[in-house]
Amino acid sequence: MRHNEGGATLTELLAVAAMLALVLAALVPLLAIGKDTWHRVDRHGEVTQNARRALDRLVREVRAAQSFQVVGDSLIRLTMARGDGSGATPTVEYRLNPATNELEYRTAADFAYRRRITVTAGTAVPAGYSVSIVFDHAALVAAGKSLASGNDVRVIRQTGSRWQELDRLNFNFTATPTVWNTAAVRLWFRLQAPISAGASDNNYYLHYGDLSAGSPPANADYVFLDYEDGTSLDGWTRRDGLAGTKTASSDGFFFNATSRSGYREFSKRTPDPHSDVEIIWGFRSQGPAAQSSTRHVVGVSARRGDAGAGYRVEPGESTNTVLRLREQTAWSTAGTSRATAAVVVTRDADYYGRFSLTGSLLRAKIWLATVAEPAWMITWTDTTPALSGAHYGQVDGVGATAASPQNHRHRHLIVRPRVADPEPTTALAAEEAAPAPGAWQPLAGPFRAMSVQCFNAAGSAIECPAAPGPAAALVRSVQIELTAMDPTGEVADIVVTTRAYRQAP
Repeated sequence: MRHNEGGATLTELLAVAAMLALVLAALVPLLAIGKDTWHRVDRHGEVTQNARRALDRLVREVRAAQSFQVVGDSLIRLTMARGDGSGATPTVEYRLNPATNELEYRTAADFAYRRRITVTAGTAVPAGYSVSIVFDHAALVAAGKSLASGNDVRVIRQTGSRWQELDRLNFNFTATPTVWNTAAVRLWFRLQAPISAGASDNNYYLHYGDLSAGSPPANADYVFLDYEDGTSLDGWTRRDGLAGTKTASSDGFFFNATSRSGYREFSKRTPDPHSDVEIIWGFRSQGPAAQSSTRHVVGVSARRGDAGAGYRVEPGESTNTVLRLREQTAWSTAGTSRATAAVVVTRDADYYGRFSLTGSLLRAKIWLATVAEPAWMITWTDTTPALSGAHYGQVDGVGATAASPQNHRHRHLIVRPRVADPEPTTALAAEEAAPAPGAWQPLAGPFRAMSVQCFNAAGSAIECPAAPGPAAALVRSVQIELTAMDPTGEVADIVVTTRAYRQAP
């Protein structure tokens, strides 16, 4: 066969074409395999990224949650702080839905029941005012609707979709003022908004019925202007140079003196000067039983200036038979008697007292903890009043001998703002079902499994808490593992895991 000038023969061209065809035929399946491999790589990345996003969110919330529970094999319950200044602590639940294999979340319904609280003002009431409601907690406990500890009883303020859980304090005027499971629990809370004279605010609710509830918000300093139960002397200043000691105890401030007559005074400064104010105090005299000397004075003072000018109320004056109101110009002086009432103060008996100062009107009363609260016993109008002062105080005195010591206890001291009468009233509406839990929302998936392991401070594995309680405080870190699955079956299961170190017990 002739060769073309400068070229290949026809036979050679045909051979090259045949070889190229063979090469292309071999490359086609290789390209298909490569394409499939890249698809699998992409799919693996998608599944892994999806699992990581879900795990990162869950771990962040476990780390920041105020309380933590693992319920069963596939549900995690977290009490969160919203961090928006509202003080709200909603409970959020995460679960692995076995039907859809989706990781889901929702806001839980913590409380089965609620009752609306309506606060009605007589005189205009400012925000921050302390009010109380009285309800039969023993009946709720007997019906299985509330815990005997009262941990599930909460006060919620709700305006539209925004809600705020408030600090609340159980304090009644009985010998055991903070006990739950009684027929007349008095629950105090602080108003979050002012109420005009004659108007009402019904945005408050009493919630209960979460029988696995943990400790509620109950800081008394967020309920009152100040609250003292006698367990600490921090912030108190001694204002006299007389013999006698004041110590803190679990049963209140304890005062003892065995010599010298006189007024012993301890004062505490409030953050701002108080003008219209009320002091409620619980007290007991353990001095001598004989009424021959004035040894049962366990009183209080208010609107005190830095030099001690202000007002003082003293039960147990005049051989323990008189309640007296005095006006003072300095600390630890007798002052000027302004009004009296006949009231006998006996030893080893629990009493309560109220001292109200609104404008120029001053009123006071005391009563045994075993009887109903009486009407005002002292009413006096100061024509030249000291309208404000930054100090309030405890007063003990006055007569003592070595054979007959003074032993007094200020068991509780409550300082609250006070408006002129009429004070605001509170009313509870009928019981209703609390709002249902939020709908489950899908977060990510699908997942074949979720597992949770808890560790203590030493790093040892421990059981995760199934309910609120002391066990939750032992958990210092939590390891969460998710097994992600590809619904197409193209990618094998992928396990992602990480550990969250808890910021709070």
